[in-house]
Amino acid sequence: MDLKALVADQMGYFTPPDIATALVSMLAAALFGFLAALVAGARTDPGAREMAVSAAVVAFAVNMVRASVPLSIALVAVALLLRGEVRSTSARGLLTRLFAVAIGVGCGSSASIMVAAMVLPLGLLLRWGTAEKN
Repeated sequence: MDLKALVADQMGYFTPPDIATALVSMLAAALFGFLAALVAGARTDPGAREMAVSAAVVAFAVNMVRASVPLSIALVAVALLLRGEVRSTSARGLLTRLFAVAIGVGCGSSASIMVAAMVLPLGLLLRWGTAEKN
């Protein structure tokens, strides 16, 4: 297998312009989640930062499954498996787990290049959103 075919296989069902579109949609979701929390006056859990990260993680997961019914079913199945975790873990732990699920779905669907492009911005957002408040 040549390098070009390997890269094409790891793009999954995405094209190079989809990377920029996914990044914009993920960051827009974070911004809108943050603004919605501010407008609603969220002062306790979940706060504005957690809402921003939650919106971005969900946008990332939805970008990974897009219009694929099997991937959508797999994402729902994993979300149901994590359902018990919601009650027993912190917001940071849950968001980290959801982030890991979205990464697994993306890499499992042979879209690892797409995941690689989105992991750093979302990881930084996750670090900001779940940081301890002073």
